[in-house]
Amino acid sequence: MRALALTALLASPALAADVCHDINAGAGWQVMTVPAGQVQGVRSSGFWSVDPALTPAGTQGHGGPDATVLATRTDPRPFSDARFGALLVRFEAAGQAQVMDWTRFHGAVSQSGVFNMNVGQIAFRINEGDAELADNDGTLTVCFEYLD
Repeated sequence: MRALALTALLASPALAADVCHDINAGAGWQVMTVPAGQVQGVRSSGFWSVDPALTPAGTQGHGGPDATVLATRTDPRPFSDARFGALLVRFEAAGQAQVMDWTRFHGAVSQSGVFNMNVGQIAFRINEGDAELADNDGTLTVCFEYLD
């Protein structure tokens, strides 16, 4: 019976460990050091805003009526294809800097299944120009779930 229990214990999948980083809405690019290893998932939590008068948003940025209000802004933002307030991701792969919004990054990671993390660092920020960051509020947390 002990041998059976030991065999079951040894055959069970490894438990996951999270590596997390907080991204402040009031700062520009913020670097997260990501250890090498097998990643089985990535997730985010929290809310932030590019303006105290708006409803706090998540990783996709401000939508609905807030997006309508922000559409009149002419302020530059680092990634014009994404909404104001979207979470942006920057990393280097194959010698090229890659910048994308969280939705695209999360989709690619989710579709890949377990993958080998080997980029060393990933940078994150809110999608708003540096000159407009002072009135931002909130924090998003990004976590990579590693296999042990």
